[in-house]
Amino acid sequence: MSERANVVRVKRKVEGAVSAADFEIAAKDLAPLADGDVLVRNLFVSVDPYMRLPLTGRAGVKAPIGIGSEMSGAAVGIVEQSRSPRLAAGDTVMGQSGWCDRAVVSAAALQKLNVDGIEPSWYLGILGLSGITAYAGIEEVIQPTALETLFVSSAAGAVGVLAAQLAKLRGARVIGSAGSDEKCRWLVGEVGLDAAVNYRSEDLGAFLARECPNGLDCYFDNVGGTTLDAALRALRPRGRIGLCGAMSQYNDDNYRAGPSEFFTVIEKGLTITGFNAGMYGAKAAAFLPTLAAHLKAGKLIWHEVTFEGIANVPDAFASLFDGRSIGKVIVRL
Repeated sequence: MSERANVVRVKRKVEGAVSAADFEIAAKDLAPLADGDVLVRNLFVSVDPYMRLPLTGRAGVKAPIGIGSEMSGAAVGIVEQSRSPRLAAGDTVMGQSGWCDRAVVSAAALQKLNVDGIEPSWYLGILGLSGITAYAGIEEVIQPTALETLFVSSAAGAVGVLAAQLAKLRGARVIGSAGSDEKCRWLVGEVGLDAAVNYRSEDLGAFLARECPNGLDCYFDNVGGTTLDAALRALRPRGRIGLCGAMSQYNDDNYRAGPSEFFTVIEKGLTITGFNAGMYGAKAAAFLPTLAAHLKAGKLIWHEVTFEGIANVPDAFASLFDGRSIGKVIVRL
């Protein structure tokens, strides 16, 4: 008798704001293990904003995902059965096994995890893509100094909150934007930002003018759109921008649209560097121990919002775009 799994599939074409109703939970038979395969029972799955892009139907970093397709994504799980010398039953692993409770995966595509004193879910966030992206953006791309002010958009998100704190560790003055007064209070009162603005209720340009009367030095961009335009207007000549996302545009028909203030780049001689975690995979072995050490030493605050069960994966994903969650969103299965 074959093994069974529950998976999340695309139910309908996703148009506009993503909704939990765009997906469905389906049961399926798993293929028998071939040599080199393992059967993994997932403990946690990750939902991330970039997963919205394949649902637009446009080719990009990820191939388009159509109706009836299973959703891909990172997960941490336990090996239940193994036909590989690389992994044994009971090993904790991470890989792109997708939004499902069980999966047959090639052992070569999985990373065996050290969970001694480390929460397994951290490998989906601070010790995963979120941490690599934030660390690369601050330490490799922007490199803010103690004499500079850095603005971070979506500063209460998984990447933004780490980027803001890493910049503070470098001595920079850090300000941020978020989508609620609660998030802004958390950013200033607990995370330690110097100022934060609710972009839904306050004019972002006025906030940047007030906090940076002589101009903004650098900007860590997670959202694109009108926030990027406001930052471009506020930046000083020779200012620096690190672009790692355009989350505010992911529900648009043309999420690849550029900023309306683009000529400002020429006028001010700005430096804009696009980057993503995949570009720094070879350096992750150096990045992640530093992040782990900072976390254990209390130098970084890491917050996870946990949804429960495979049935709530679609709602967890939707929460990324409606402003409900602070920090990293994961689903515990």
